[in-house]
Amino acid sequence: MFFMIGNLLSVISVAFLILSCCINDRRKVYQMQFVETATCAAATAFFGAWSGLTTNAIALYRNYKNMNDAFSRRDMIVTSILTVAAGLLVNVNGLIGLIPIMATLEITYTNYYLKDVLQIKAGLLLNITLWMIYFFMIGSVPAGLGQMITLLLGLRSLFQYGHGRRAAAA
Repeated sequence: MFFMIGNLLSVISVAFLILSCCINDRRKVYQMQFVETATCAAATAFFGAWSGLTTNAIALYRNYKNMNDAFSRRDMIVTSILTVAAGLLVNVNGLIGLIPIMATLEITYTNYYLKDVLQIKAGLLLNITLWMIYFFMIGSVPAGLGQMITLLLGLRSLFQYGHGRRAAAA
């Protein structure tokens, strides 16, 4: 039963992730990522994937701050330290449990250092790839497939956005 609930929440989470990849407004991207992260955190709890739950819980704070253009250097440092410390503390999945830590750190640095929508989308695609691998490894095939679909849609969106920017500049 827990496995089915986890998969259902994973599908909902992926729907919000897909939405975030199709939006070109920075604030709205972070709003969708906030909801995606919350449902993903709940899903990982049902899989007993504690490093995923912990890193997603910390990411909720980061996404909230990003939504409100308030993610500071201090926030970046604190969330990075908490992500590594808490993620390692609760990891019960060995090397697989390190993937959420790496993914959360990657998107944290993307959120802090990159401000351009095109760069944020590229960082998000790397993040999606890491989470896709993780979900397949913990047995959440629907979430892994959803991440794969999101990756393909995100690549399409990235190229369309980049092409549109180049055309507008010409």
